[in-house]
Amino acid sequence: MTTLYMVKSNPVAGKEAEFNRWYSEVHLPEVLKIEGFQSAQRFGLTSQQLQPQSHNYLAVYAIDGDNIDGTLENLRKATWLNLSDAIDMTSIEIGIYQALDDPEPSPDG
Repeated sequence: MTTLYMVKSNPVAGKEAEFNRWYSEVHLPEVLKIEGFQSAQRFGLTSQQLQPQSHNYLAVYAIDGDNIDGTLENLRKATWLNLSDAIDMTSIEIGIYQALDDPEPSPDG
């Protein structure tokens, strides 16, 4: 079952370049070493919005939908992750979503 671990975040004022470098070059590769994390991709907010947004960046991770609790426990135990002072930790929002319409596997694979 497709399960997404989604993180909305913002950089600390004046540290956007450092934030983007750390997130893409350090953080995503580190998180992908944690058992249960399958893929990761980052997104930046566009100027075309239908309503005001509180976050400029979104990271989307596919995680093991059959073992969400185990994956989250593995994340909690990953005390070796390098966090940057360029991320505004007070603004982070995390959500975990499961697909509602995952198709059944086809009989031929």
